[in-house]
Amino acid sequence: MPFAEKHAPNTLNQVAGNGDAIAKLMKFGAEAHKGSPPRPLLIYGPSGTGKTAAAHALAYSNGFETIELNASDYRDSATLEATLIPASRSAGLFTRKLLIILDEIDERSDKFDAGAESVINRLVKESRHPIIFIANDYWDRKITFLRDVVDRLEFKRLNRTEILNVLKTVLHKEGKELDEKMLEELASRSNGDIRGALNDLELMVGGLPELMENIGMRDRKLEVYGVLDRILLTKNFDSPRNAYMNTDLDGDMLMNWIDENIPNRYTWKSDIMNAYSHLAKASFFLGQASRKSYYGYLRYSSVLMSSGVSLSANGQIAYVKNYAFPSNIRQLSKTKSGRRALAGTVTKLVYALHAHKKDIFNGYLQLFKQMIKEAEKQYGEKEAVGYFARTYGLEEDDVKAIVASG
Repeated sequence: MPFAEKHAPNTLNQVAGNGDAIAKLMKFGAEAHKGSPPRPLLIYGPSGTGKTAAAHALAYSNGFETIELNASDYRDSATLEATLIPASRSAGLFTRKLLIILDEIDERSDKFDAGAESVINRLVKESRHPIIFIANDYWDRKITFLRDVVDRLEFKRLNRTEILNVLKTVLHKEGKELDEKMLEELASRSNGDIRGALNDLELMVGGLPELMENIGMRDRKLEVYGVLDRILLTKNFDSPRNAYMNTDLDGDMLMNWIDENIPNRYTWKSDIMNAYSHLAKASFFLGQASRKSYYGYLRYSSVLMSSGVSLSANGQIAYVKNYAFPSNIRQLSKTKSGRRALAGTVTKLVYALHAHKKDIFNGYLQLFKQMIKEAEKQYGEKEAVGYFARTYGLEEDDVKAIVASG
């Protein structure tokens, strides 16, 4: 189990930092015991500041059962209707109180979560139990409908000392030791992200101090190197999937990074084969989600490209190699200006040839390219470029773009 989960706080007093916010949470819990539920609470702030951990600590310390949904559940209003509304009206199984937690509420998609907003509005109006919403950005337009019906509670980034104290506490509980300077470096690089700092500590305790160079300063969510560390180095199920859920990278981009770096980490051919097999299946489901507009497939693709790839490794892992930027994305970046210029050239040829853009791209361009090259051999580059530019209403740069096209 990852350190961030294994050493999660059980009570609000154990939550690091954000003392004012914790005091308000304690007051919220006290009010929830009085009978009618208090006004719903929206906890917001940067990723890794302990928002979700604090909500669960509140439930545990107050004896509440919990029902929790996150971003992957908001794509289906029927699921929300079937799960939340009945639960909000009923008593808990073993206690009188239930805490409803809707995590990542600002990760909803306006396009794909049709109906979610109306169900959540009903929940707020009808629930007999306390509700906590959790978001990164209070001002995200996707949660505008909540602002008038919730009390807001901000969680801020932890300071370096607070994170350092947590790291030392966890090390003590694990019965491990780590160089003081390395701990200070982890705390400094965390940028206030306690979850990220604990994930990095787990790697260091695992005997991988050479990975320190790959642990950069953190922004709102895990950077790509941190995600790749979790997927390609941990060999477990939970940590890679959690990393996937906490990255700003979309599925296609992350898949390119994993694709490029599997051979840089896995040394056994069987491991590489199994990892690419899982990645291929993830690619299939990612494509199906887009083509069929059924985003339940994303659950399969996310698990396959994160935990599936991670569990493919049975042999030795190369820890010291640097991660490589995806070569296909680099190539696209290099040719971006050329492709933009070529698109302008094709638009001009539409009027000269009275043909559709698609036909020009698929047929005429290669013919023109060969004609220009032959003319250059016979008359020289300057004469050939000038002739085609005059004849077809192009600029010289347009002709050169055709020659340079793939």
